Amino acid sequence: RVATTPFQAARLMRAFDVVPEKDGKVEFWTRLNVDLTRESVRGTCHVPHGLDMKIRVLCFCPDDEIEEMLAAGADVAGISEPVRRINQGWLGFDRCLATPAIMPQVMKVAKVLGPRKLMPNPKSGTVVQNLKAAIKEAKGGTLLEYRAEGEGELSATIADASFSDAKVLENLKFLVQTLLRARPRAAGGGGGGETDATRKPPGTPLIGGKGQTEE
Repeated sequence: RVATTPFQAARLMRAFDVVPEKDGKVEFWTRLNVDLTRESVRGTCHVPHGLDMKIRVLCFCPDDEIEEMLAAGADVAGISEPVRRINQGWLGFDRCLATPAIMPQVMKVAKVLGPRKLMPNPKSGTVVQNLKAAIKEAKGGTLLEYRAEGEGELSATIADASFSDAKVLENLKFLVQTLLRARPRAAGGGGGGETDATRKPPGTPLIGGKGQTEE
């Protein structure tokens, strides 16, 4: 582990070839100063540089809209057949999208999707009014989802190995700005859920192996 600034961390990542694989990912890690037993830290962030992520999208929609959603880019769409298959153990997808109107029917598989963190939720940007736009965002790799767990630990994939240092830092900047805006008011440390970087300027990025950078 090396204490340094985000800029220096990106340079060290290249110098020591931390991401040797062509399809490797750069991951951001931080610990928030927040009591997760009282409130949650969860949401989405639109980063300027999309990641090359092969995400399988299940779009919960009325059965008469199946073809329309498939044409928009969804891998699987509908409600009757997906619910039946999920109840039989099928989990051939990475993200589920739904509208508020269809959620009562999606609740039939909540016990299956919930523990696997696949249940559509407004906070994660997966319960939306415009399914076509949500499908495009999910497939484009610009929609980054974050969620704090445990003692406030939060991690998110912010870049591909092919990204330049500038792109890595720009995506990191957008995520950190989103976290600072969304931090709970009741969090300790002077009125906000703070990352190590905000408590110890200019930051203490940590570089870990297997294509991950930690903050």
